[in-house]
Amino acid sequence: MRATGPVSDSPRATSPPGSRRSTICWRCPERQSHSADLRRSGATARSYDFREFAVLRNSVQDSTGSRPEPSGPDCPCGADSPGTFGHLLRAHRERRGLSLTQLAGLVHFNRGHLSKVENGKRTPSVVLGAACDRVLDSGSRFTAIATALEAASRPSAGWVHPAQLPPAKRFFTGRRRDLKQLSQWLGDDRSLAVPVAVINGPPGVGKTALAVQWAHQAVCDGRFADGQLFVDLEGPEPGEAADPFDVLGHLLHAVGVPGERLPADLHQRAAAFRSYLHGREVLLVLDNAADAQQVHHLLPGSPGSAVVVTSRSRLPGLLSRVDAATLPMTELCRPEAAMLLRAMIGDARADADPAALTVLAERCGRLPLALVLAAENIVSCQHPSADRLAAELKVEEARLALAEGDVALRHTFDASYRALDEPSARIFRLLGLLPGQVIDVAATAVTAGVSDAEAVRLLRDLASAHLIRQQDERHYLMHDLLRVYAADLCRQLDGGTAAAQREDRAETEAALVA
Repeated sequence: MRATGPVSDSPRATSPPGSRRSTICWRCPERQSHSADLRRSGATARSYDFREFAVLRNSVQDSTGSRPEPSGPDCPCGADSPGTFGHLLRAHRERRGLSLTQLAGLVHFNRGHLSKVENGKRTPSVVLGAACDRVLDSGSRFTAIATALEAASRPSAGWVHPAQLPPAKRFFTGRRRDLKQLSQWLGDDRSLAVPVAVINGPPGVGKTALAVQWAHQAVCDGRFADGQLFVDLEGPEPGEAADPFDVLGHLLHAVGVPGERLPADLHQRAAAFRSYLHGREVLLVLDNAADAQQVHHLLPGSPGSAVVVTSRSRLPGLLSRVDAATLPMTELCRPEAAMLLRAMIGDARADADPAALTVLAERCGRLPLALVLAAENIVSCQHPSADRLAAELKVEEARLALAEGDVALRHTFDASYRALDEPSARIFRLLGLLPGQVIDVAATAVTAGVSDAEAVRLLRDLASAHLIRQQDERHYLMHDLLRVYAADLCRQLDGGTAAAQREDRAETEAALVA
């Protein structure tokens, strides 16, 4: 098991899990009165006087004839009471004649997030405060308030505040619909269940990059103020996956539990982890999961936290245990693939031969890992354009050799292949010999010398591992690079039988036509 990212020390009390003090200590800041937080933060909060809100309220009333009354649990009782960030934001916004949607577009934040901030359901981040100051021309007022709120909501002394997210990708491209879907799934405050999103897909498709990108955006939006945990579960190869017992030891240590206090039993560790996360807003990213059993023990038990899981497997059995939503990923669309290459190699190289850029994207199968490795090759070799590499990759086998440093496309495919049992591995290799883009159940059965029912079972196993994709009940699709990889494995491992299998393939085509 590998943990990624720093663990920063932040003051937090080390009360035993389940005690009243530990629950209060970890109480989500937005569930408490912002006014109380600001009063605790001293001088910074003094500038946040409700009299300013009253002036703005009256100016809006004078111009519109309506009075924007504050509401909600933080509603101030009189002119001397401090208002909330949300009340002041609404007053400034209405004075400018802006709708929530218009303000969201100007500050580049989600409309739903702004609505929750205005209604006191979410604590504003300093980034949002600065954006509001810029758009509403309010000096540094909102930044100061958000900074005061952040200081007031910091944990008390003695606790470790985990901040383990890896860096976001500088050239992250596209996936807007996927990012929006994750926000919808993981931002539901109404459910008592812990939201769990499973991002799955073939090797090299960018599952981890998507999870980390969304996580950083959520943190910038003011979510998961109690910390972010990231663990590589080292799936999917048998014998390589991280043991949940060891993972829980790491997670408990990351939230401040000393080694001598770690429970000696798996279920006790899982219960202790749930206790420590109770009442807290923590994001848990479980990367590269092997199976549902590995994930199940690591999940929080109470709302407030959220979990993102990435896996090459569909993780069968997980949905029956938790309320998880699944986001399957595929290769990038053509414009996004070209955009990623352009961003990495620069406009000069991209514009030198735009047609070569398009060809290169297709020969990389629009698979993000292959695109990134190709772009790094162009930059490191100082190629003036993409044409030379695009020409080299005309030979299909050359595409499998894409590599930079210790990252190689073939090694990524190898990990998924080694996780297969022998019957599934054999049929995967044979699929590389089948003609066309579509994999037919009947053709697979004839080529592999198995019954239709056995072919269906094996193909479903490959689809569960995301090495093929189901099109309908009897047809599947295989990514171009995985097909090249499968054919290459067949030549290496099945050797002398390859010619016979090609003859069988020709006979199969004739039989299917007949």
